[in-house]
This record gives sequence, structure tokens and C-alpha cells, in this order.
Amino acid sequence: MRRGLFVAVAFLVAGVTVAGAADPSLEVHLDPRKIGIEDATVLVVRILEPEGTPEVDLGTLENLEVVSGPSTKTEFSWINGAATRAVSYSYVVQGLEVGAASIGPVTVKLAGKELSSGIVRAEIVPGSIIPQRQQGRRSPFPFDPFEDLAQRRQQSRSVLIVLRQLVYETQVVLGQAVRVAIVLDTTAGGVDGFEWTTPPSYPGWWAQRIEPPERVTGDVVEVEGVRFNRFVVASHVLVPLKTGQLEVPRVEARIGFRTASLFSPQQVVERATEAKTVEVSQQPRPPAGFSGAVGDLHYVATIEPETIDYGESAVLTIELRGNGNLPLVEAPAMWPACLDCESYPPEEESNFVVDDGGIHGSRTWRTTLVPRISGEIELEPVMLAVFDPAAGHYRKQTLGPLHLVVEPPPATPTPAVEETERVADPHVLAEAAPTTDDLEPGMPLWAWIVGALVVGLAVGGVAPLLMARRRKGALPPRRAGESPAERARELQVALERWWMDARSRAKGRAFEGEMQQLRRELEAIRFAPGRADHTETVHDLEDRLRGLMRRA
Repeated sequence: MRRGLFVAVAFLVAGVTVAGAADPSLEVHLDPRKIGIEDATVLVVRILEPEGTPEVDLGTLENLEVVSGPSTKTEFSWINGAATRAVSYSYVVQGLEVGAASIGPVTVKLAGKELSSGIVRAEIVPGSIIPQRQQGRRSPFPFDPFEDLAQRRQQSRSVLIVLRQLVYETQVVLGQAVRVAIVLDTTAGGVDGFEWTTPPSYPGWWAQRIEPPERVTGDVVEVEGVRFNRFVVASHVLVPLKTGQLEVPRVEARIGFRTASLFSPQQVVERATEAKTVEVSQQPRPPAGFSGAVGDLHYVATIEPETIDYGESAVLTIELRGNGNLPLVEAPAMWPACLDCESYPPEEESNFVVDDGGIHGSRTWRTTLVPRISGEIELEPVMLAVFDPAAGHYRKQTLGPLHLVVEPPPATPTPAVEETERVADPHVLAEAAPTTDDLEPGMPLWAWIVGALVVGLAVGGVAPLLMARRRKGALPPRRAGESPAERARELQVALERWWMDARSRAKGRAFEGEMQQLRRELEAIRFAPGRADHTETVHDLEDRLRGLMRRA
């Protein structure tokens, strides 16, 4: 019996020796090959029948990084009486960005030998594709590489998740911008979901949300000795609309997270911020040119063009630039004055952005001026004011004087009257001269002569006046190829010339409202973007202008 047992042990030792003498081989496993950007997976490097202590080199990692490892495991197996030994090195890897990824070639150095694998390729896709592991479910890997790590972390500390509201300015003046950020501080391995239960709301404030970046990344911060990963979940710029203590209300959110173990079940908690208070004070007594501008702002005034023909218009522009409460600033309180100009209500244009730097950009106001006289016109200077919260006082700016040159209108040509010399025929004159026989009885010759003189004086005095009025009320003829904007300009010049004469008469002044409406409609066509065809509109305005001149 002892002999039989010895033989069996001898065969067993021989089998083990033969199996152990097999050549070493290398296996590299990455499962799954399609990985979510929010997921991690395990790379296993397995060496069969190693000799000595292997040295593993993963080679080049494209679009992947090792987040933990390696952990080692030694395996023994018996197959048909033969013993096999293997050593596994496991690494936890995670994708860097969506796209293709690869590992390798992986090389292993043994005693006097070197093993090498091919390149292992993978694909990183958006989101998470690994399902949560159910309780009691067996890991698909030979071992769970996260289990020991998760147990150790759960034993050493608990996960902290804090929702905070950061108010960067707590004492401001009315109109001064305040930046507010809502941040999520967490020590969890990852945040899977975020949902507002009480979203941000700011009564008593003008509020503008700051657009978040395309990809949100966390910053490492330390609060009361604890290191957190901080994520900005919302950010706003607020401008107070009243003085006193204004509240920045609390917000609440529901947050889903996972612990350090990838296969741990998701947990959901609810968190809320604290309400904050901002002290808003009134500015000092404002000067006359203050229109509500608060911040690092300044005004600029221009007039374009600086030289125009009589009857044309110029545009006076005031622009407010810089960083401050641009959306809440009213139109300028005063404008450079043009006493000899007709003006129109200003038009407004805004071009500002809201970001982490506050509110910055420009606001522009434009008004159209139509001079009533020719020559050089000086627009009187005005003083506007901006409150500078950093300095704590008003900054005053003088705009102007501005100069506008109006070219005089061209002289109206007087039609020349050709006089043809006629040779007086004594016989014709003798025949044309009235005789005493032709005169009615009782009408002396001197009465006929006085009557002829009165009629001649009347006709000679009234006819030039009628011709002059007709020339002033005449419209310029249309030109071939003339655009609607050019025709509108000619009609406006004719309107202005006619009105300079008509407004001196009581009958003409009665049509001032109709004249102003025609002027605005002609201006609208002149300065229209030009994408529409205004030909029929100009024809209608021309008929209305001609009728107005006749009635006045």
C-alpha cells in the first residue's frame, strides 16, 4: 500500500513538474470594449506559468488613464491531473473623452524572457452604459477590484454632499451688480443626477443667468479641513431694484451619487442652501445728468455725417460703454442741443453680455436731426453722470460741443423772358388807337387811361408772387433709374423748402401735423434697410405731398 501511495505521489509530482516546465504565455483582457465616459472598467494582464517575478509594462494608453491598480492575484488549477499556475495584474481604467481608445502593446519581462501582446482597442461613448449590480449578484470578473477599496473607505469615512450658495458682494448700492453662484461640494466618487426641487428665484432683483460651459469640470477645494470636489451648478448676475436688506432665497435640489465603488447602488439625497442677505444702500443725491448708470461706464457722443446738404438729416448718437448695470440705464437725461433743428424720438440698441465678469458691452441711443437753416450749426455741450461704486461718487462727463455743417440749397433759377423787338408801324398804331367815336358815351378818355394803368399794376405785381409760390410748391421731376430712397430724399427737400414758406401763414400752420407725418414717413424710407421695394409707397407719399401743397 505504501508502495502504491509512493507511486501515486511520484506521478503527481512528475505531473506538476512537467506542467510547471511549460513555456510562459501572456493574456490581456479588457471587458467590455465599449466604455461609457462616466464608467470605469478593468484591464487584466494574466501570465501563465510565470518564472520569477514578472515586470509588467502596459505600453501606450491612448484616450485612457489608469485610475487605480495594479492588484495582484495568484491562481492554481488542476486539469486532467496537471497543475497550472497563473498570476493576474488588474488595473482600473477610465476614458478621457468620447472617441477611439487603445492600450499596448503590453510587455512582461520574466527571468531571461519577454512576452508581448497585441494592441487592445476600445471605444469611449457618451454617458454610462454599465448597469447597476443587483444585491447578491456575482461579479463578472474573477474578483471585484473595487470591493476591498469600497469597504475600507466606507469604514474610514462617510460621503459628504453639501449644496452652497456663494454671494460675492454683500454690501452694494442701488444698481450695482451682484454675482451669485450655487455650487455642489461632494466627496462621493461621482454625481449621477441633479434635479431642482426649489429652483433659483430672485424677487426684488433683476436677474440674468450665466450660461454654463459645454463641459463642467470640478475643482478641488478645502472647506473646514475637508477636501471636496466642487461643481458650479448655476450662476447668476443680480442687480437690486430697491434699497434695504434684499434676500437671496434658498434653493433645494435632489442629488444622485455613487460611492467610490463603481458597482455600488446609486443613492439619492436632498440638499438645500442657506438664504443670504445683501445690504443695498441708496446713492448720494444725483446730479442733473444722471440716468441710472452705475459701474465702470462712460459716455461717448458723435454726429454723422458732419456735413450735409440742406434738407438732409444727420444722426446724433450717444453710446454708453463699459461694465455695469447696462440693461437698466434709461435714455440720456440731456442731449447736445440743436435749437435750429427738428428732432425725432431716440431709437435704442443694446449690445451686452452677461458672464463671470458681470455685465459688459454697450447701450446706444440715436436721434435724427433735420436742420431748418444752412451754415455751421454748433450743438451745445451737455454734462452726463455715472455713479462709480468702487470710488463711491459720481463721475461727470461733458459731451460736446459738436459741429454740423449744412450746405445751402441751390439757387432756384429764374426763367428768362425773351423780348422780341417789334417795329412799330405808324399805320397799325393809328388803326389801333381808339378814337372818340369808339368810346362809349359818357366815358371820358382819361378814365380809360387810369383804368388801364390800375389793371397793369395789379397784373404786374400779383403774377410774380403767384409764379414764386408755384416754384416753391413744385416737386422735382423723377429721374430715370432713381431708387425709392433717393426719391424720398428729393421729396423731403421739397417738403422742407415748402414748409419754410407755409409756416409763416396761418393757413399753412394748420397743416403742421400732416407735414410732420409726411416727414417721418419719408425718413423711414430713406433709412430703411433696403430689402423691401418701397416704390409704390414713395408714389403715394408724392401724391399726398402734392395735395398738401395745393391745399395750403
